Amino acid sequence: MDDLHGEAATTRETLAYCAELARPYRRLLIGAAAFLVASVVVGDVASPLVFADVLDRIATLRRGDTLWGRFGGLVVAYAALLVVGQVLTRMAGWLEWEGSLRTFANGIHRSFERLLGLGYRWHVDHPSGEVASSLSAFAWALVDGIDTLEWSILRIAVIVVSAVAVLGVVAWPVAVVLVALTGVFVWVVVKRSGPVTEASRDFSRAHSRAEGSASDVIRNVTTVLVGAGEDAESDRVRELLDEVVAADLRARRQFTITRVWMGGTIAAMTWGALLVGVVLALHGDIRSGVVYLVLFYASTVSQELITSFQEIRNLVRGLGRAGKLVHLVSNEPEVTDAPDAGELVVTDGSLRFEHVAFSYRPERPLLVDFDLEVRPGEHVGIVGPSGGGKSTVTRLVLRLMDLQGGRILIDGQDIASCTQRSLRKAVSYVPQDPQMLHRSIAENIWYGHDGEPDFDLVRAVAEAAYVDEFVADLPEGYETVVGERGLKLSGGQRQRVAIAQAMLDNAPILILDEATSSLDSQSERYVQEALWRLMAGSTALVVAHRLSTIAHLDRIVVVESGRIVETGSHRELLLASAVGTYRELWEHQSGGFLSA
Repeated sequence: MDDLHGEAATTRETLAYCAELARPYRRLLIGAAAFLVASVVVGDVASPLVFADVLDRIATLRRGDTLWGRFGGLVVAYAALLVVGQVLTRMAGWLEWEGSLRTFANGIHRSFERLLGLGYRWHVDHPSGEVASSLSAFAWALVDGIDTLEWSILRIAVIVVSAVAVLGVVAWPVAVVLVALTGVFVWVVVKRSGPVTEASRDFSRAHSRAEGSASDVIRNVTTVLVGAGEDAESDRVRELLDEVVAADLRARRQFTITRVWMGGTIAAMTWGALLVGVVLALHGDIRSGVVYLVLFYASTVSQELITSFQEIRNLVRGLGRAGKLVHLVSNEPEVTDAPDAGELVVTDGSLRFEHVAFSYRPERPLLVDFDLEVRPGEHVGIVGPSGGGKSTVTRLVLRLMDLQGGRILIDGQDIASCTQRSLRKAVSYVPQDPQMLHRSIAENIWYGHDGEPDFDLVRAVAEAAYVDEFVADLPEGYETVVGERGLKLSGGQRQRVAIAQAMLDNAPILILDEATSSLDSQSERYVQEALWRLMAGSTALVVAHRLSTIAHLDRIVVVESGRIVETGSHRELLLASAVGTYRELWEHQSGGFLSA
């Protein structure tokens, strides 16, 4: 199992994934960058040149000069620059916002698809709260990162390069000072980026743990309340938040050390530019307007470089948050369709297990040389001691996990050579504890079908599954939202909804995994009748602990330690000369009264 708390993708991997998500919208983002560069040139390069010319003309004013005659052209030029700069900035903002917004949506969608594709066992091993937290943090870090790159990093780079270029023409000694000290600044940033990045990642890990823990508690609040665990969970979250604070303070220390180094470099840059500019002015080598440009660009470059480190820090922190999700989606799916996978075509509905071997851990085999054939239309029950592999058999038919050996065939087709979608469309599944979506009852029954629910069909199957018995008492009827994981409904009500969904699917193969375990006696009788109607046209595999629910099936197989140890009808297993596992289980559940 991957360590969800500690693992994160590298900066290179994270940037590559973000670039992949942004690629479909690169024209918008590149267009935004082009308009932004133009707006910076207009606002931060051309405008100061106008001011410098104004100063030069003020210094050489002659009697008789008029506003329009002396400064008219500059006034018009500056007004034009203001208008053009605003237009360019707004264009850049509009294009960048649309591009980043579309990238944001693409990032969530693509990452969501990858997370879904990681499979059943991966999601069992990873806390859903932290996975959801990582997805949310990634999406916002992606948008913030695009904003930072375009409106901060790119803008600052253009200002610095433009300032050096202008000073290189009007006062090259000052430009040399700025280039040299900018090089020193970059060296400081590179030198200190390692400690700052690691500190930011520590903070991201700690924050994810705290947020994931709180989310997990909220998702399972009933368990916490029933177990009187409020104080313990509060203490746990407080301890995790203490780790977040400590990690952020460590990051702040690294940041402060770096700022001290940078502050010295920037101070030297400003002082050096001022000194050189004054020396040039004393020697009469530059005009007053050029002195203004020296002072303006020196202070501007210094301030922008200081700002750049804060923006780089924000970008690095965002990459740290994004790296967690990138690491998760970079996992290889456990179950994938073969390159030449075809659609499963079910005509009869036969099901065969051929020498199936499976284990969750190599050192502990669960199914060993498991052989079973279920004929078309046959109803087979699977029973046995807990932990013997009964429910695992049902999950393997759905290909939620891949086999370590052997094959599973449906109508002679190896399910590993068929697409997962076509396989699962051919199988209706009712689990022991149905997990429902936070949607209406009608939507949950209709789930897996296209379009809006057909309420006539929904009501028909709901009536057959006795869902209408409790829906009639709900104020919003079938529009009632069931709550997260269906917790607003009882366990028996959720199972009846799941049975109604299976009836609507009407798949040729039916799997029931303890499908009536949460029903009271009266509901069980009703639902058993509904299940018999459901199974009438299907090949059925039924897992049960309560043996009375499977006594009338065509055949019963007893699974123990991953092997089939007995097979036969209910009557045959009870009347067998040797007392087997099934008879022992039946005697235990029936209080010693045998019924054949």
